Amino acid sequence: MKICAHRGLSHACPENTVRAFGAAIALGVDEIEFDLWLSADGVPVVCHDPMVNRTTDGQGVVTEMTWADIQKLDAGIQTGELWAGVRIPCLAQVLELAGHHVGLNIHIKSPGSGNRLIGLVCGEIRKRGLLDRAYIAGMDDVLGASREVYASVMRCCLAGQNTPDIQVDLAIKYECQRLQFRREVPNEAIQRAGEKGLICNLFWSDEPGDAFDYARRGIDVILTNRANVLMTEKKDE
Repeated sequence: MKICAHRGLSHACPENTVRAFGAAIALGVDEIEFDLWLSADGVPVVCHDPMVNRTTDGQGVVTEMTWADIQKLDAGIQTGELWAGVRIPCLAQVLELAGHHVGLNIHIKSPGSGNRLIGLVCGEIRKRGLLDRAYIAGMDDVLGASREVYASVMRCCLAGQNTPDIQVDLAIKYECQRLQFRREVPNEAIQRAGEKGLICNLFWSDEPGDAFDYARRGIDVILTNRANVLMTEKKDE
């Protein structure tokens, strides 16, 4: 079983920040997961929500804001005074931190106008020599665009998650190397995905017993908000 830190060590640190990713990498996780939008001036911004309201001291839609304005936001204060002053990172900052130390589950929320965000992400993956450890996760539009822009960048199917059998079919259609099931996935879908050679992610599990149960069912990678808890149990196995 491999462990993917969902938005970094997100139960303890401000999610989707360099602090959260650094903490997860220090724990020795196999992968980190993060979310990307394209700013108004073309910078890939790490943020889960389409708006900055929930996770920062500001307001606004990420795709309508410039990178300069986004950098002014405090992405830590919502988590407590200890984290005040932590900033939203861009893709380049996360890749500089992660280097070749960890796998990269890059959830692209929207391909951007003219598939611009897809192109920027694929370009960074190629330039930094990360084709063996970085993959793009997304819905139909992202998967189709990433296959078109640069087919050699690995893909993870998020489309069809409410219907696991269809999700396997979509993963095959978009020539994905893996797919990301939700917790309600039946054993038959996991088995079929494995037979098709697909790596199976699970979103999500935060309890060791629960996570190992999914691993025994054939799940390869567990996304978790509590990577420290699962890593401790994994090392004891």
